[in-house]
Amino acid sequence: MAEKTVSKRNSAIEFWRFIIAIAIVGFHIGFIIANTCNGSNGYYLESSNWFFGSSEVLWIFTITAGFFMVSHFKKREADKEYREQSASARAWQYTWTRIKSLLPVLIIGYVLGVFICTKFYYPDYNLQQTLTMTVNSIWEFLGFHAAGLRSSGNEFFNLNGPLWFISAIIIVGYFLYWLLCKNEELLAGIIAPFTLIFLGGWWCFTGTRASQTAWSTIGLQTASTNGTGGSATDTTAILGFNNGLLFVLMGMLAGVILYYLIQKIKDHKFTTGGKWALTILYLVCGGLLLWYTIYPATWFNLERWTVAFLCMVVIGLTLLNKDKITGLLNNKYTHGLLNYLGSISLHIYMLHYPVAILILRVFGPNTKATTYSFWQVYIPTIILTIVLSAFLKAVMDIIKDERQEVKEIEAKPKAKKQS
Repeated sequence: MAEKTVSKRNSAIEFWRFIIAIAIVGFHIGFIIANTCNGSNGYYLESSNWFFGSSEVLWIFTITAGFFMVSHFKKREADKEYREQSASARAWQYTWTRIKSLLPVLIIGYVLGVFICTKFYYPDYNLQQTLTMTVNSIWEFLGFHAAGLRSSGNEFFNLNGPLWFISAIIIVGYFLYWLLCKNEELLAGIIAPFTLIFLGGWWCFTGTRASQTAWSTIGLQTASTNGTGGSATDTTAILGFNNGLLFVLMGMLAGVILYYLIQKIKDHKFTTGGKWALTILYLVCGGLLLWYTIYPATWFNLERWTVAFLCMVVIGLTLLNKDKITGLLNNKYTHGLLNYLGSISLHIYMLHYPVAILILRVFGPNTKATTYSFWQVYIPTIILTIVLSAFLKAVMDIIKDERQEVKEIEAKPKAKKQS
């Protein structure tokens, strides 16, 4: 077996990733799935505000994606041979690395969606209709549906709709990494702050930002055809974008900005008082963020742009790693556990939707008098999703290790010839 290199990961970041992953499961069960279980499909599931705010706090994933994208770029920048490659070549290399890690679970998520969710959402579909839907959804299997490339019937989206996020991460990541390689100063100094401030300001001031899966146009927005799909209508302006792409773009640009800010102040020697000030700030912002994530419908009504600011502050402090809360989460006793839970957070996100539908199908159709409660569905969904995610991660790790061993074996004869 090849010897593994163990890296020191920030457990506090993994904590937030895991929290958001299990919270978004609650949002989809208590809102998205519950809205379809109104008796029309033979199922009744109560709507719930539990974890409703996680759909906005999902921005944390995009911020960390942007931060670590720049971190990856800066590490590779030291390699002269790498720098001599074209910007597009390096951007494709980066994107391919992301695809290799995300696409297998993305495809599994869609396959589970086809086998588990088709009969739930489209009980009258025969084999021919199911196969036609699947073939016409090839772009979605390949991770492009956040760009609008999906079947015209839009039915495939319902089978595992949350995967719009992974699609957007892959697409936006390519263009931002290309910009980093082509002109780092332009991206960091102009494009990132300008886009974040003015796109956010436009959305905030005009109130034109719909859900992440709706479609935004220049000055207009169009509602989705089915409440979640986000298809544009005949009234769409000349130029438009899926809100998912813009949502992820803004988050990744926020991560880019945070990277350079943190690099600027990370070597600053904070006094004890300074560290306590950061800790109090973390407690306030982190507490509000957890409050909003778990049950937002309370007397303290936070708006989505306030939540975006809180996400940036909390993740910025966590990555800076100077406060006592982050230090506590990075303790040696829970370090390994939090790192592991964080490592399966995207698996949880990508697989939970068909698992929730599977739980409902196992429970079976019911009546309004026997409406399933939120917790009846949420708890078994979380347990089964974590187990499935852990299993898939173990399998993928084994495959990765075997490939690494093959590479090392193939490299030995070459090294001998050179010597």
